[in-house]
Amino acid sequence: MLQNRESGYTRFNKLSQSAPFTYERQFYKAITPCLTIGILIPPVYLRKFTPDGSKLLAFSRDQRSVIVYTYKGIGCKRVGDLLSEANVGNKETYNNTKDNSQLTSKIFERLFESKYVLRLCQGDSARYYLHREFSVFLEHGRYVLLAGMCILNGCNLAITDYERYPDLFDKLDPFSYIFFVVDLQQGIVTDEIQLPQDAICLSHNYGISVHGNTIAILSRLRQAIYIYELVNGRLIKHDHEIAPRPRDCAFNVASASAMLDVNSLLPITHIKQRVLSFLYRHIQQDGRQSGQKYQDFYKNFDFIENMIIEKMQLVDNDLILLRYEQRPKDTYVTPMLTTGEPEPPRRLYVFYRMSVEDVVGVYQDDSADLLEIVVQFYDKMCNVRSLQTGEAPSSPTHYFIRQTCLNPNKSAHFMRQAALRFNPSVPVSTQSFSTSPYLNYNVFYYDDRLVSPLERPKASSTEPIMFRDRETNLVKFRLNTKARRPHNDMAPRELCAFICHPFEPLVISIQKCMHVYAYKLHIYNHSTTVKQSYYD
Repeated sequence: MLQNRESGYTRFNKLSQSAPFTYERQFYKAITPCLTIGILIPPVYLRKFTPDGSKLLAFSRDQRSVIVYTYKGIGCKRVGDLLSEANVGNKETYNNTKDNSQLTSKIFERLFESKYVLRLCQGDSARYYLHREFSVFLEHGRYVLLAGMCILNGCNLAITDYERYPDLFDKLDPFSYIFFVVDLQQGIVTDEIQLPQDAICLSHNYGISVHGNTIAILSRLRQAIYIYELVNGRLIKHDHEIAPRPRDCAFNVASASAMLDVNSLLPITHIKQRVLSFLYRHIQQDGRQSGQKYQDFYKNFDFIENMIIEKMQLVDNDLILLRYEQRPKDTYVTPMLTTGEPEPPRRLYVFYRMSVEDVVGVYQDDSADLLEIVVQFYDKMCNVRSLQTGEAPSSPTHYFIRQTCLNPNKSAHFMRQAALRFNPSVPVSTQSFSTSPYLNYNVFYYDDRLVSPLERPKASSTEPIMFRDRETNLVKFRLNTKARRPHNDMAPRELCAFICHPFEPLVISIQKCMHVYAYKLHIYNHSTTVKQSYYD
């Protein structure tokens, strides 16, 4: 009985002898990362855990090597001995003093054992440096895709590129990229590909999307999407990329390429043609507002003709979601003084099926229908699930939408404003959400401005981040990531990033101000007593 109650293995839909005012707590409400310890780590950049939680990835300080640590677990005897020797007591935060220097300096190496160091950028690729905010796991963590980049000096695009890619966005600074496929079990590089003279957004996996073994890479420069398939650790490129021309279109470089200039008229890309066709066909000709819809169609023609792909996501192995945005104008100047937030760019969301090269859905940025798709298919759009529980991450944004927006009594104006606010949350960057149960917004209530399942740095808090049980409002644990100095509007803000274990009560917080880092470990300790706060 006690084991079932504490572990969360309850008897749902069965008679119970318990009093009607009691309930059986879930496991993750009882075992929480309630102890905060300031720690010292080796001179590396920590990245994230593998999906099964058995390994921790890091990059060397010169960003040429990847370091793989084996995670020993919070139940490791050496960790327990270290906590006992330090006499942690029942405190929630263990301060860095001379008495606990052993705990500060030794606990990381007790939890994580270096498995191997793999030098990636060497030899012909020595000019590259690894992007420390990019990593994509494949085949449930068997492989990891890493990327390096280097600056190009004096890069000039070929004239033929402007013919091959009519939407080419040459206002971006091109780089040279190299992608590595690393077998984490054997500790070897199984494949690598180079993409010279391109513009790909690697930060937080922004320009890469993965579904199963299919990998899509968005070239913002050429406005094309490269499709690869992972087969036995090798990247096999599809014969046809999602580019301006359809698959069976024979393209020959014009003999008069030298005459191409800024006034040359280039064809509209085939996806945009299909978008226009889709919108035109769906105008209700017999409706009362068909005339207005035709006017809107012709009014938006110029926008559709000049829009660019800003982000994309593989919904499955065949369906891809494209987010088009208004192309920045050459004469655009950022105003010196602004009032309020800048106006967001105009967007268009397109669902495109690759096998038949057809557009199956087009939505404006204020579409309530798209908002409903985002809510109903949130789990599928996130494209990440816990290997332990099988559940998708629960974000505060999704929780808020379900609580407030999915109400048939809401006005059309309210739904339009909600769509304008929440539709930009898609496409979702691949593997950008943490599956940690301690960030489950359906179980715990916390300030999502300070921490969230979306793996992005947040502003450091002025007080410890409090996690409350949604059913009882009791404080279950705190993450003490207080800023090291008072906030000053004239100085850079201190940011905090979190690396969460996929299922164990362990969180690593990384606070950064300028170039100074501070690391804290948030871990379960059975003797820690969480103090309650009743004034919040």
